[in-house]
Amino acid sequence: MATEAQQPPDVDAAAAKKAANRFDIRRIIGGLFLLYGAILTVVGIAGSDEVKSKAAGINVNLWTGLGMLVFGALMVTWALTRPVEPDA
Repeated sequence: MATEAQQPPDVDAAAAKKAANRFDIRRIIGGLFLLYGAILTVVGIAGSDEVKSKAAGINVNLWTGLGMLVFGALMVTWALTRPVEPDA
């Protein structure tokens, strides 16, 4: 019966930390907000004047898209500057 080689504990800890950061909910939420914010910003810039005038002359798509871009950037920045530390 063959046994698998035991990996040192520091390799397992590094792999756990990498896996925890890969699936950090802040990155997922931030990425989705960046994606949808970019789409809304493009629609707000390229949209027709008819759509822009429906909300009392305020370009809702543009402002919402910019707000989503800012929020998404903050979430991704937070995830990158304060990574998750898995419990021992």
